[in-house]
Amino acid sequence: MRARYFFLGMMLLCCGTATAADTPTTPSPQLQKCLQRADDLPDIAAAEATAWIKNGGGNEAHYCHAVAQSNRGMHADSAREFWFLGAFYDKRGDARAILMHGLSAQEFMRAKDPKNAEGQYTAALKMAPNDAPSLLGRAEVRIAMEKYWDAIDDLNRALKIKPADADILRQRGRAWLQLGNDKNAQEDFATAADIEAAPPK
Repeated sequence: MRARYFFLGMMLLCCGTATAADTPTTPSPQLQKCLQRADDLPDIAAAEATAWIKNGGGNEAHYCHAVAQSNRGMHADSAREFWFLGAFYDKRGDARAILMHGLSAQEFMRAKDPKNAEGQYTAALKMAPNDAPSLLGRAEVRIAMEKYWDAIDDLNRALKIKPADADILRQRGRAWLQLGNDKNAQEDFATAADIEAAPPK
């Protein structure tokens, strides 16, 4: 989990299509150091990132703080930091908003706050209505909230985009099971298993 954030931060801040003046085109050495410390010593990294924010560190500082808080188990705080970044990029039409809202949603789920998690995926989908990972993520949240028909709607949309995705089919199978439709559930589970068993093309 922690390594994922480190490399994600490098990718986001190096390769994104930023339009804001305070968003760097390459990750600074300070960010690289902060993310590494967030992996190794998250308590110290959180304190350093907080000071960095106060000193005008901008999005890099907020991103590192979000990662450090996640690694400390402070998932609600991490979610709010990613939410802040998602809103920042939303206003600028920057596609990084989609991923930031997704990270915020994941952290809200870890904080046992599915309502805000659902809202974060919905925010991502306002920017990119056909983003299959956001549809899948929101469906998983809606299953947890027992909103099974809404989840199936999201999963049907996602399958139109990625018709041979085993994860999407499995989640739809879960929703069908909760609705008592064993036939549809078993069909989705069987199709997902066939997809995974097929040799790569």
